[in-house]
Amino acid sequence: MTRASYAKINLFLHVLGKRADGYHDIYTLFYGINLHDDIEIIPAEKTNILYADNSIKIYGRNIINEVDNLLRRECGLTQHFEVRLNKRIPIGAGLGGGSSNACTYMQLVNEQAHLGLTTDDMRQLLVRLGSDTAFFLYPPMALGEGRGELLTPIKDAPRLNILMANPNIFVSTASIYGDANLKLTEKGNLPKIPERFTLDWLVSNMKNDLEQPVFMKEPLVKQLKDELLSSGALNALMSGSGSTVFGVYRDCASLDRAYDALRTKYASYKFFKCVAD
Repeated sequence: MTRASYAKINLFLHVLGKRADGYHDIYTLFYGINLHDDIEIIPAEKTNILYADNSIKIYGRNIINEVDNLLRRECGLTQHFEVRLNKRIPIGAGLGGGSSNACTYMQLVNEQAHLGLTTDDMRQLLVRLGSDTAFFLYPPMALGEGRGELLTPIKDAPRLNILMANPNIFVSTASIYGDANLKLTEKGNLPKIPERFTLDWLVSNMKNDLEQPVFMKEPLVKQLKDELLSSGALNALMSGSGSTVFGVYRDCASLDRAYDALRTKYASYKFFKCVAD
């Protein structure tokens, strides 16, 4: 069984304060994009993860193994699988690649092993592994509150023309949330979700409280955001805790021009397009 494991961006991300459990309360708008990894699972004697690109460096925990262990402890999983993972989503880039992989692997195993888990069952399991893991059960858009696990799916989500740019920098989420330069948002200043989303509303409300500490540690991320703004983006923003930044464009033509120009100027960086249908 094979399934695409899609990335996300944060159209806004406000940090409200630190919680007693060590996490932070946030208020964020998740948006699913067409950049994706591919995950294939094949019945095997023991569970093993194989990467299509052997040069990929994994930082810290491997969340697919954590999902596998959780399903064995809590859901009676006894089968084992060879997991073949073709990574396209950059690691440590604010695009939720690991969280998406966790969700997709759980969905695949649930089907292959006939565990009978409902969407809500999977949600309750996934939030134990990460703050944004459960979003990938509810694409394409959802408001995230709490530490990101309290989700309100958004109906009639707009399709956006987006250019993502990644400068090949790994950013530690924990270090950014713990940075002294992080400025919090007051609850009274949070944007109210409108009954009907418009492009202009989204563009005017793009803000990420994590940008400043990342920009101070990694000035190349700030430089890349400025390049997107100069290339014709209506607005640009860092996604999550970085290091990916994205620009929103009025139409496909302006997106394509920016994509061609920036790929030429920054040949070693990664650029991805997400085009509205």
